[in-house]
This record gives sequence, C-alpha cells and structure tokens, in this order.
Amino acid sequence: MISFNRWAARPKVSRFRFWPGSAKSALSYLLWALLLLLPGAGCITVDSDGNPLDERKKENYWNLQKLPEGPFWSDEEKSIPFLVVGLPSDVPERFVLQDIPAPADQGRLAAGTAYAAGYLFMTRRERARGAQDYTCSPEFVYNSLNGGKNVGLEVLEVMEFLKGVGCADRSHFSAAEPFMRPGPEAIAEASKHIISGYARVDLARPTHIMANLLQGRPIIVTLQVSQNFLNLDEFEWKKPEGLPMGRHTVALIGYDRTEETWIFQNSAGEEWGHNGRFSLHRQWFSRLATQGYVAW
Repeated sequence: MISFNRWAARPKVSRFRFWPGSAKSALSYLLWALLLLLPGAGCITVDSDGNPLDERKKENYWNLQKLPEGPFWSDEEKSIPFLVVGLPSDVPERFVLQDIPAPADQGRLAAGTAYAAGYLFMTRRERARGAQDYTCSPEFVYNSLNGGKNVGLEVLEVMEFLKGVGCADRSHFSAAEPFMRPGPEAIAEASKHIISGYARVDLARPTHIMANLLQGRPIIVTLQVSQNFLNLDEFEWKKPEGLPMGRHTVALIGYDRTEETWIFQNSAGEEWGHNGRFSLHRQWFSRLATQGYVAW
C-alpha cells in the first residue's frame, strides 16, 4: 500500500557527478567518455541507493488492452462469500451516498485501508445508528495492526479487526505515530463499535456494485495507482500515467451511469482531487481494482 503523501512519494534522485581535483577525477572522465559512446547517453539518474532510474513515464504499463481484468483475490479471500443483492426496479442514473464524513488526510502513513474501512465506513455506520458524535479513529485501527511500522494493511485483516475488536472513538485514541499502541481504555471503548459481518463484492459485475450502494453500503476497494493519481487536482482520474506506485484503498461511494464512472472518496484531504473525491471510468476500474468488500 502507498503512503499517501503527494510529495513524499516521489523517489529521491541524484545526478551523476564528477569529482574534480581528486583521484576519482580520471575515473569520472573515463566513465563520462564511455557514456557518450552509448546511444542517447549523457546523464544517468539514480535513486538514493545508486540504482539507475528510467525517467520516461511507463505509458505502456497502463495500456488498457494489455492490463488483465481484476479483481485478484488471495487464496484466503476466495473462501469468503460474495454478497449478492438485487437491483431495484427504478435505478437512478446517478447516485452518491449521503452522510459521508469529510475527507481526512492519512499523510505520510500507508494507512488508506484504515481510513476507508475505519474512518469513513465505521463513522458513517455508527452515526446512522444514533452515535452522532462518534468518529472512528483510523489511528486506532492502523496502530493496532501495523506492528509499529509504516506498512500497508489488507482490507481483509481490517475487516477481521473491526469484527473482533471494533474501532475506538478518536477522542480516546488519535496518536499519529505508528509505533504507539492503543491502551486498555481505548480497546474497551472500541468494543462498543464493532461490525456484525463482512463479505466480498464481485467487482466484475456492475449491477452488484450499484445494488450494494443503493442499499446504503460503501464498498471498500483496493486499486493499483500511478504517479498522476497522487497529484490529482480534478474530479475525474481519466487514466493512470507514470510509474506504478503500488496499491491504495479507497471508499467507493457512488456511480454515474451516463458517464459510466464510479465515484470514490480518498484519504488525502479536501485539497486533493475534487473536494477529496474522484471518479474513474468502468473500463479502467475493471483493470485497476484488486479487491472489494462491504460490511454491516
């Protein structure tokens, strides 16, 4: 999973340099001369570990026709049933779930799953049940599962956690440092806010996605994302461009049948995308989505 920080996500690079006036100078000039003999050579870009980087955008990686269609379930996930629900007779052309909490910002932490399944889903669920002042702490979920490291979480492990432990209110735990574990008081408070169950969603079937949304369920989806996703400054993510940046979990909260797009809320704050949200065409979604879950 990616650490969703638009600036931190860019690889650090350093340029090939000479060392004039030293024993390294002769070697430097020799290497420079050899490089000039290579077609198109003249400068090498390396990362902080000295590994060469290809500065050209990997457009071919994101060829729609060459990318396999997802989703891509692990062996453990394949044992979890799909939630199959039927569409109503009158399906609106456009639909977006209401009462979604404002977009939060996960910053430098690879905590997208905790924000989508925890902060967004659990907050909305509990408020609908009468806990109007409740806000699920994504820090509680993330810090309980990350082993004290800034690592990504799978949707399945977060769902299991929300079912077995729950999610504490942010007033009981909001530590941003990933190595700080929740204490007994926060864990006890979390037990008041647990899910009853969860299931997979067949992302290859648009009618299943729409039906779940129309029944009031956000769908927690993991996407493969690219460089241009990190800096999105408009509503539609038209297509992935640039280097692959890994997987990132977001909440699918709506659809537009006319535009043939799905509508999502991210966890990069309100300045990202369009007020923290974005849309993605169904064709790209079918290639980029790897997992999808609902809970109740």
